Amino acid sequence: MSDIIELRLSEAKNYEGVHDWLAAKLELPATYGRNLDALWDCLTGYIDLPKTILWINDIETTEDYTAITDLFEEASGECDQLSFGYLVDDNDE
Repeated sequence: MSDIIELRLSEAKNYEGVHDWLAAKLELPATYGRNLDALWDCLTGYIDLPKTILWINDIETTEDYTAITDLFEEASGECDQLSFGYLVDDNDE
């Protein structure tokens, strides 16, 4: 059975930066380099699999997280037991 990790974008504001948020939510090691290359390394070699990661865009933001969501998508294509989904939550409308 796959673990499901929900990455609600609204929770990112509770951290100093997006990589601190990702490190906490994905339970990445203290040695995580807080950049895209380090995130790739963790997704493809550190985290326990199987895993489903859901990016839930539940707030309006001016920040562009495309590089991160693209990396999740690419990593899920490389790792058979890693799945990624992107959801837009419009509950506030």
